[in-house]
Amino acid sequence: MPSTWTLDDCCFYCPDCWKALACHLCGHHDPKGIDFKGAWNCRVCRHKRQVKEKAGPSHAALQKLIIDESADCCTSSISSAAKWEAVLLLEAPRGTVALDKRCSSAETAFELLAGRRKALVLGDLPDKAPKALEPYSRRRHVVLLVDASGSMRNEDELGKEQVNLSRLDAAELCSTKFAREHAQARPHDVFSVVTFHEKASVVANRISSAEMAHMAFEDRAANGTFYVQGLSEAARLLKASPELQGEVVLLSDGRPADTKQALQYFQDQFIRGQFAGVQLHGIGFGNRVESFAALQQLACLTGGTFVLSGSTVRGLCNAFSSVSSTITASSNKWVLAEAVDTTKTPQLKVVDFELPEVGIFGKKHVLRFHAARISFSYDGAAFHRQEFAAGPVVRRRMPYMRGGMRLVYGFQDEEVAKNGSWMVAKCSRYSNEILNSQLAVEAHAKSTAVARYFAARFNGRLQALGGEKLATLLFVPCFVYKVEGDAPINEPKCFAAERYLPGVFLKYNSNNGYVADALLHNDAVQSFLHFSFEESGGHFIVADLQGVARESEVLLTDPQVLSLTREYGAGDLGTSGYLRCLRAHRCGQACKKLGLTPISSSRMKRIESTAGALSGSSWQQVNHTSQVHSANSFGDWEKVSETAAAEYTMSQGTSSSISSWMHVNHDNDK
Repeated sequence: MPSTWTLDDCCFYCPDCWKALACHLCGHHDPKGIDFKGAWNCRVCRHKRQVKEKAGPSHAALQKLIIDESADCCTSSISSAAKWEAVLLLEAPRGTVALDKRCSSAETAFELLAGRRKALVLGDLPDKAPKALEPYSRRRHVVLLVDASGSMRNEDELGKEQVNLSRLDAAELCSTKFAREHAQARPHDVFSVVTFHEKASVVANRISSAEMAHMAFEDRAANGTFYVQGLSEAARLLKASPELQGEVVLLSDGRPADTKQALQYFQDQFIRGQFAGVQLHGIGFGNRVESFAALQQLACLTGGTFVLSGSTVRGLCNAFSSVSSTITASSNKWVLAEAVDTTKTPQLKVVDFELPEVGIFGKKHVLRFHAARISFSYDGAAFHRQEFAAGPVVRRRMPYMRGGMRLVYGFQDEEVAKNGSWMVAKCSRYSNEILNSQLAVEAHAKSTAVARYFAARFNGRLQALGGEKLATLLFVPCFVYKVEGDAPINEPKCFAAERYLPGVFLKYNSNNGYVADALLHNDAVQSFLHFSFEESGGHFIVADLQGVARESEVLLTDPQVLSLTREYGAGDLGTSGYLRCLRAHRCGQACKKLGLTPISSSRMKRIESTAGALSGSSWQQVNHTSQVHSANSFGDWEKVSETAAAEYTMSQGTSSSISSWMHVNHDNDK
């Protein structure tokens, strides 16, 4: 055989034939590619072309629709709502009764807040504080999967830091730094490293962070990106160490060529199989989030983190640091109220997930039906309901994402999303009837209505103060849909839906005390939780803040209102979540600019000592009016548990939160 011939996949090619198999777009030689309009396309470029052909409006255009719709809401809310006096009813001295300034002298704040219940004398209440979460200390096995496809040879997009460093070399450098940082928090964890393209190679197996410093990638970047190769090797390594808690970190610089096969394998092994509970964290080495839809989906389905690093070495190292902080922090489950009757513990639905193509509606794999739409607005004292006539809607049969409580489906309602824009439907992850009821769905929509009202006031306050501009916070409007006639078999009669929000999702805080660090616009978003507490007079706080950060806005979705009287659905943990979130809050420059009173240790003690007076009711009174539902409507959801069935794992921040301006000054001194 002549030395000029090329061996690939057990076949030999002469120079001319091998040259003919070079992709005209990227130059990669792929014998399994396809001839498209007279030019050879490798499988990766073919997949990119197919995705692009299916694509609708750009991410920026879809985000702009949400911003434009929210502008009207902000203006009307600020002009129509009178300024609230901060009641701060939770800070009354022990042995007294706090009075609400909006009530007559004969009415107490407790009567207003708890449905006109009898006033409570605070001095008779025992001191209670939620039990701190136990740290998760099981030794971990971190498997790092590094894309070693041909595009990882590129070195022209790495910026000024390392102009002669390829992407694969940058990944090698940053993974060593990642292990070193990780070991500072968890020195007993071990690492395995796998490079993958059309084949996978184990670079290191269960080594220490010190040994990672001497590791070198032997694979020098070739072929296309195939996730299944890397995932299957990760599964083999994890299986060999069943005594260790597994974590997978997957780094890639583009779309895989086996998106469909990878999703199926991932569901079989990591969602339903023996590796269920293992989190996958994704790092997208690039600037366009559209290129990492598949990776972002895999991370979401396990409750892991997805980070877009940009195309610089520094950005890649920062992305590794972000993932490391998530892994090394103790775990905290997104929790919901657990049934008192253990036979009625929430049961997760068994579902298959589809590829993230939310805007594609053909004849297959879709549900078409009629549904009426309901929207809610909030004016600071009451909810206003608006109903629209039933019309035709279409929803994908299978979800493509999931959150703590809901499955996310591609959805379309031409009355709301026109000109090819997209929507998503959100249905409960649980099969229990109560969590699929109209009351539960409306509680979710009302949380969004409350958040939108306070966001309008928050943005207005910042605008009036002037000075250094902070990010504008906008919440995606949420609608309730009721199916007209019989619902499709095994589908809910009622669900929520909203505009599709594309981008890299950031989790700023949770409903149970998790607080993120070092996210874009983090200070502004965290201050909103504090603002909602003060502006509502201590009635509730708006938490579980998550969404997409832009240059000057943060687009948020799925907020959770936490009230002492548990009025906002199964995610409203009442006193438990309310106090955890306040303890975890750290005031920053945004809180100071807004003039919010720091939650000092003495203030937190007063809040804790009085909060029990208003806790204990179920979430059946969700409209802040005199409407009273059946006494046993939510009788099974009155007990709060830290071990509830919700499986969406989020990292847990510090639980000892006493915030003060000392924290701000300390930061400024650095």
